[in-house]
Amino acid sequence: MQITTALVSLLIVVQGGSISCLDLGHGIDGRISGGELAEVNQFPYQVGLSIEEPNDMFCWCGASLISDRYLLTAAHCVEKAVAITYYLGGVERLTPRQLIRSTNPQVTIHPGFNCETLENDIAVLRLPEDAVSCDSIKPIRLPGISSSRTTYDYVPATASGWGRMNDESSAISDSLRFVSQYVESNEDCEYCYANIKPTNICMDTTGGRSTCTGDSGGPLVYKDPSQDSDLLIGITSYGKKSGCTKGYPSVFTRVTAYLDWIGEVSGVIYS
Repeated sequence: MQITTALVSLLIVVQGGSISCLDLGHGIDGRISGGELAEVNQFPYQVGLSIEEPNDMFCWCGASLISDRYLLTAAHCVEKAVAITYYLGGVERLTPRQLIRSTNPQVTIHPGFNCETLENDIAVLRLPEDAVSCDSIKPIRLPGISSSRTTYDYVPATASGWGRMNDESSAISDSLRFVSQYVESNEDCEYCYANIKPTNICMDTTGGRSTCTGDSGGPLVYKDPSQDSDLLIGITSYGKKSGCTKGYPSVFTRVTAYLDWIGEVSGVIYS
């Protein structure tokens, strides 16, 4: 089976020159599949991206704030970006605490990114101005270099985003939602995806609780009890083309595989 028929990236694209960034998603009710509504300030690191591409194409993705100037997202979200509007600190998607627009976005895509297989699906974004520091806007911690070999197999983790609720939803959500499930081992994940790499991390989606279209680039987070802090361990990358609610694992880019590269690009690094 060709990889393009086996998986699908989790962004949504809207065609037509009459649609602007702020028009995207009015009057829709989709969201992360089977998720719960986020509370105010629950995910202060969550960022929404309205991405403009050539030929009046627009898409929506998620991202994670890792410092006052830098974010992590999926490379497939921003590889064609000509402008990006950043939505920070909001639960309702179109009413953020801070709105930043860049018509010349600073995007660093991993040099090994493969748009066909979605290998190395990670990118660093630099904001054109500092993110406001407040209860609703805070960076998330990255795992330390000393944790780079940690697999996080079978620990609980949380994914969040404004993606669709299910495969029948026509578009993305106005409200931020989240799901908390267990990380699967890569060995288990390989039963569903032949292309799983050590640079991927997978989440169980039993009960149809999953990331879905519109969640790409968003965070997968583990609460480390030893430090009592949230750690960004994954970036939403792809799922089965057959649907978000079929029980197939969600696939993320494994953040620990890229800590050195992230540090080189952004200066954000933990020991």
